[in-house]
Amino acid sequence: MTPPPIHVVIIDALNLIRRIDGALRGFSKTENIDANQLLTLSLQALNKLIKGHRPSHVIAVFDGDGNNWRKEFYPDYKSNRKPMADDLKKLIPTIISQWQANGINSITPEHDEADDIIATLAHKITQRNNQCTIISTDSGFWQLIPQGINIWDHFASQWVHHEQVYKKFSVRPQQLIDYWSIVGQSGNKIPGISGMGPKAALAILTEFSDLKTAFTIHNPEHKLLTKLQKNKEQAQLSYRLVLLKQNIALGINLRNYVYTAPMKKP
Repeated sequence: MTPPPIHVVIIDALNLIRRIDGALRGFSKTENIDANQLLTLSLQALNKLIKGHRPSHVIAVFDGDGNNWRKEFYPDYKSNRKPMADDLKKLIPTIISQWQANGINSITPEHDEADDIIATLAHKITQRNNQCTIISTDSGFWQLIPQGINIWDHFASQWVHHEQVYKKFSVRPQQLIDYWSIVGQSGNKIPGISGMGPKAALAILTEFSDLKTAFTIHNPEHKLLTKLQKNKEQAQLSYRLVLLKQNIALGINLRNYVYTAPMKKP
């Protein structure tokens, strides 16, 4: 007998926490963390997510130590990012413990980025015909939409569909990785091809649909195509960096992430 499908909600934990923390610091116009307020608001966000999505399982995924394969492969990766504030970094273990006390267990890998762990989890879950919802504002996850993986933007209170992808990038979700391979991702310090911006990327993808096809066409008169092909290695490097891994060895059992509401205090 086939077991009933489950609904797993995967939370991009630092994305959620840092957005709340940033809003609090901006609102109070101070550089100091408001620990109690952050803990309260993060729990309120989790409760709202659980109430709205009614998951059978919940997994909060944190980043590893930063010594991940992308950094090893391309040392300049995310070198433009500000490090997490020390006071927030010190509070993370408390947040993890508080979330666990409220029925939400976490994964914190040794080195891997949360993005790859989340993508791997989502892939494995949907491959078994189960429902998966990723909670994040990170557009990097949009490449997973064609696999039937749901993306929920908690702060905008909306699902991310093909329409939002097209509105922001003017390409289909299936073309996002190729698009970023050409234009890069400035927020992650992924370079793309010098001199080829969004307009050039759209022209290439509109005419040839994808990079694989574009690299096989021989047309010396096509200046844009020729430039792309001359920079094939750079595009392939960027492609490797923007593509989320979906085959990380996790070594976890989903039974450990069944959501059970905490007992209310009398």
